[in-house]
Amino acid sequence: MELLVSPIITHSYARDTSSKIKAVKQSTFKTGKYIGCYAPFGYLKNPNDHHKLIVDEMTAPIVKRIFDMRYQGYGFRRIASVLNEDKVITPRDYYYQCEGRPNPHYQNHLWNDMTIRKLLRNEVYVGHMVQNKRGTVSYKNHKQIDKPKGEWVKVENTHEPIISLEVWEQVCKLDNAPARLKRTGNGEISLFSGLVYCLDCGFAMRYQQETHKRKNGTVVKYISYMCGNYSRSGKAACSSHIIYTNRLSEIVIADIRQKAAMVDCDEQDLLERIGQRKATASQEQLAALQASIRTAENRRAELEHLIQALYEDKVKGAIPEDVCARLISQYEAERREKSEQAQALAEQVDGFQTEQSNMQGWIAAIRQYGTVSCGRNSNRRGRGTWNCSG
Repeated sequence: MELLVSPIITHSYARDTSSKIKAVKQSTFKTGKYIGCYAPFGYLKNPNDHHKLIVDEMTAPIVKRIFDMRYQGYGFRRIASVLNEDKVITPRDYYYQCEGRPNPHYQNHLWNDMTIRKLLRNEVYVGHMVQNKRGTVSYKNHKQIDKPKGEWVKVENTHEPIISLEVWEQVCKLDNAPARLKRTGNGEISLFSGLVYCLDCGFAMRYQQETHKRKNGTVVKYISYMCGNYSRSGKAACSSHIIYTNRLSEIVIADIRQKAAMVDCDEQDLLERIGQRKATASQEQLAALQASIRTAENRRAELEHLIQALYEDKVKGAIPEDVCARLISQYEAERREKSEQAQALAEQVDGFQTEQSNMQGWIAAIRQYGTVSCGRNSNRRGRGTWNCSG
């Protein structure tokens, strides 16, 4: 006879299990034990106690060098550029190198400004353990979110520091200095933000603004886009590929006019050509994406079952608490990764399906903006301010 379990009982069990797992983790955090999947760059897990960190003699000098450069006033991007020019291994590549396997993640294997910023703001390098910075929304919603600072668990002097408090405090002062926001003259987000990508490396182009003072005293601002890969990691990653917005707007407007002329000439033929081209590429990609989603979801469900089983074994005394906490941390890290992967893949699927239903909307937009024009206040450098009107 098949046993039916009430959804209320199932949800109650999942909620209680989640609460108990969180209680175990909180208890571990408060004792200053480290439960991350891998040690922070510059440290290793103590082979005798994986909850304790010891200095890694191979990478600690790199960490010191990064803090020293920041102490001297180097910017995040400049530090990344120096490390890339010297071919210094990145944290993730170093981790997989120690594991004896290739890095499975797609990346350019270079330092970037975000990695440098994150490293410089980690108190682990002054000997303090700060955990519980991120967590899930609830036991039902596994989306990872940043927790407010009041919920962080900090235990001081848990391991040997790599840098001094003097250097740390100076670096913090530099971080708290006011930053210049990159906005257009009227405070709006740049027109092409998130839409322009480098042809060579595929990274998004970054908005930037230059200000030049002429001999007559007038100040002129130039807005352009630069390869995001170059901006983050320097010339070791890619070239600057700077393009100014006036030129970019001219290219876009010329393309809009060309498409509008094609619509006026034979709208049905254009729709069929675009539809055939999209369908050929999309169907194979769509099937592959859906298969990847199923794989990620199946693994996530399997990991949730393993986490619950671990907690039950810990309650029964079949597994030590420290082993339980370490395995739970590893499983949760993988589960978060699979959840994020499934979500990203689902968004790509939605994008494909939306593209297929937006053909007529695209035609309408092309008709509407087919007469758009670009007004430009040019100058001898050909980079002047610009405005568009229809």
